[in-house]
Amino acid sequence: MPGSVAQALYAARDTGATEAEQEKLLADALREHYFQARGGRARGLDVELNSINWMDLEL
Repeated sequence: MPGSVAQALYAARDTGATEAEQEKLLADALREHYFQARGGRARGLDVELNSINWMDLEL
């Protein structure tokens, strides 16, 4: 994922976004950049993160 995703997540955290709001940002980024390949596939797909205990990502 592009660095803009990390920037958005840090900005959200720094402005007091809830964990749910931050998860929504991450889910949207995963949908757009991984599952939909920036609009090239899986149109209409929705991604939701639930009960994250651990996740290892490279941004």
